[in-house]
Amino acid sequence: MSLGLRWMVMPMAFERLSESNRPRHVIEGILSSIQDGSLKPGERLPSEAKLAELTGVGRTSVREALAALRLMDVIETRVGDGSYIRETADRAIVSNGIAQAIEQSGEALQLQEARAVFESGMVRLVSSRWTPAWEERFRVLLDEMHRTTSNEQYNEFIRFHREFHLALAEATENAILVSTAKLFLEYMDHEGWQSMERQFYLPNRVELLAESVNLHRGIAAALASGDGALAAQRMLDHFEHYEHDSTDCGSA
Repeated sequence: MSLGLRWMVMPMAFERLSESNRPRHVIEGILSSIQDGSLKPGERLPSEAKLAELTGVGRTSVREALAALRLMDVIETRVGDGSYIRETADRAIVSNGIAQAIEQSGEALQLQEARAVFESGMVRLVSSRWTPAWEERFRVLLDEMHRTTSNEQYNEFIRFHREFHLALAEATENAILVSTAKLFLEYMDHEGWQSMERQFYLPNRVELLAESVNLHRGIAAALASGDGALAAQRMLDHFEHYEHDSTDCGSA
């Protein structure tokens, strides 16, 4: 029985799912479908929207569940294509804890949301305090990001990527904003975040990293032109680029 049909014939629960149980509900449905053979290794999952419809939970919960399944090595997400069941999914189900994966994925998604709100507001202030010295600083950082992308030096790319975002805070000339940006970067040193980043937000693929460089160049260009609103929009575009789950691509 297919994943969709399987959920469609499940008895309707009379007790509302709590916020913490909604991602688990999606995860357990997918794991059960793998274990009973309804979903097979290499098979593509339904879209994020379809999973929300089938499971009766919101798309945020579905996104959190898919992030946890990536951490558990049950699925892999191919940007622009969709999410697929890994060949090693059966072993991953046995060896990885659902609760820990949900906790890590939830924190990662909340971190992205917080950073998007914080930095899109921050660049408006940067645009009013932009100087030729900052323009040169960002030119150097962007050139370094491009260089590490071309040379396939992923860890170095991540280092310069984080320097770029910290430099934005420093360009506000506001000590509180700088301290807040550093707190975000501390969260990004956690193992759970780094796993999410490598697997989904900034995968180690040359074409995706090159695209990220272009997004950052667009932010810097808007700042150089003094257009704070455009810089804010481009910052949001940067965060949303990988946030929208690529399982929405194509039919389900």
